[in-house]
Amino acid sequence: MAQRWCAYAIAAVLAGAIGCGDKQRDVPAAAPVLTKPSVPAAITSAKIAGTVVDQRSGKPVGNVDVVLLGATEQKARAGADGRFELTVTPGIYRAFVRGDSVLTVGLADRTRLDNAPRAEMAGVRDEALLPMLDARAPLDDVELTVVPTATLAGFVFDEAQHPVANAVVRTRDFDRLDAVRPVLGTDVAVTDEAGHFMLRVPPGHYQVDATHPQFAGTRDGIDIELEAGKPSAITITMARGCIVSGRVVNADGSPATDGAVELRGPRGGFGPAGRLDAGSFRWVTTEDDTVTLRAWPWRSPPSNEKTFECRDGKRFTDVVLRLPDQDPDLSGTIVDANEQPVPLAYLDMQPLDPGLPGQQERGDAAGEWGVFDVPPARYRLTASAPGLGIVDTMTTAPRRDLRLVLGGTGRIVGTTTDLASGSVEVSFLRCGSKDDPLRIAHEPRIVPVRAGHFTIERAPACTLSLAVRWRDTLVESTAVVEPNRTAYIDVDIGTPREKTVTGTVRDAAGSAVEGARVTAVLHDREAATARTDSSGHYTLQTHSGAQLVAGKGEHTGHGAVGQANVASEQVDLVLDDTGY
Repeated sequence: MAQRWCAYAIAAVLAGAIGCGDKQRDVPAAAPVLTKPSVPAAITSAKIAGTVVDQRSGKPVGNVDVVLLGATEQKARAGADGRFELTVTPGIYRAFVRGDSVLTVGLADRTRLDNAPRAEMAGVRDEALLPMLDARAPLDDVELTVVPTATLAGFVFDEAQHPVANAVVRTRDFDRLDAVRPVLGTDVAVTDEAGHFMLRVPPGHYQVDATHPQFAGTRDGIDIELEAGKPSAITITMARGCIVSGRVVNADGSPATDGAVELRGPRGGFGPAGRLDAGSFRWVTTEDDTVTLRAWPWRSPPSNEKTFECRDGKRFTDVVLRLPDQDPDLSGTIVDANEQPVPLAYLDMQPLDPGLPGQQERGDAAGEWGVFDVPPARYRLTASAPGLGIVDTMTTAPRRDLRLVLGGTGRIVGTTTDLASGSVEVSFLRCGSKDDPLRIAHEPRIVPVRAGHFTIERAPACTLSLAVRWRDTLVESTAVVEPNRTAYIDVDIGTPREKTVTGTVRDAAGSAVEGARVTAVLHDREAATARTDSSGHYTLQTHSGAQLVAGKGEHTGHGAVGQANVASEQVDLVLDDTGY
């Protein structure tokens, strides 16, 4: 900085002066007048350009709307070639695509309490699923991926085959733990006067459920496989069932907060079975059974229990569940790395001693939290907040005024093996190992790639697993992120380079193996295969990064095609002598 100031300012403004380090000419003794160098004008607009592509095929998708959601909604129409361009005010945006035959989808965050289908969710954009795009500077070659739409239409009837209007119908991903859903909320719909509904979702295997104030749920469980471009239709029959509804109040009679309705299980313990909203609850079942319920709001002790003889058509209304006047066994505050309170952060408590239950809790608007009904023992406490990091600590109950400090964030700098420019989609998966995971917010984002390099800002400081997607390739990577420092990863992603691979297959004794089958596997799919000749030699056409498997009888050998930017490569393979 000093040298730049010297050359730019002093040499330019001192009358008669040469440059720094040069001799001055004779000049008058008048005091020099210094002026600051000109400052470039602030960027007032940024051009964002790129392509909408099909996530699986990578082919352009045209004639759709590209939307950047910031302080205002910015929209552009992609051309027939999928290309789009917007000029926006520099800032952070959420990006998605609108189209009749395609969807933007997102990885759903962990569900703390399962929400029954609700009318206010129908067709409503879920901003937690929208990937962030940092548009504080111009961006080129941004790729926005979409998936084809699968449609499910149908009707909802009661048991007398009368149409049910205003029923709320929802699909839920049947197979996957980390489910995706359309960001525009088209997986939830409200039936019209004829009981008709239509849902637009990604192709997949789904459960379908429905709710209505007069019914407990659907008569039979429905699961269905939905395919793109192949409309499906179903009929849903609503069951009267048993409905228990009422309110939850504090010891002084005031309404309780949000939380869970819990059902006693066959072993005597309670578990979440419904949702408590602003002190009101509605619990349903289509089974005839004797049930015991209680409520457990956030930051409160559990309520008294009540038992109900549920039968088809039975209604229990105006039920009141009361909370005791009780102090927490563990309490404290969640703060960020700058000691500022973190509002509404979730807290998980797991016992370190056997035979004790865990709990979930949530802080209030001031970051204060309390856990009730905690037996004296050792516990592990974990909490996280998007953009602020995590905390993972041990404590012993009872304890008051425990301060949980989130660990902050760091930066991840990465390289892509086969993607020179464009963008990737990144989502955080968990902190810690698969065997001992801490679930965190996914914080999806679109990350530009320039010259094979990318940067991820504000990643939680932990041993972080993240998903990096480019089109239909999804790579899970791990980075050890430290607060305010930079971690480095290398991601095998992009368009693999074509290569001619040659080599020799030998057995464990070093002899050439004739007739061995050599297979190249790329992204879990067989890409090419060849047989060895009498000298054990093989040749096949494949791509960089492919895994090679050679086999004959029960004997196998393994190798890999390198990432080097060369047209041909030699990979010799050795078969084991034991098989599997």
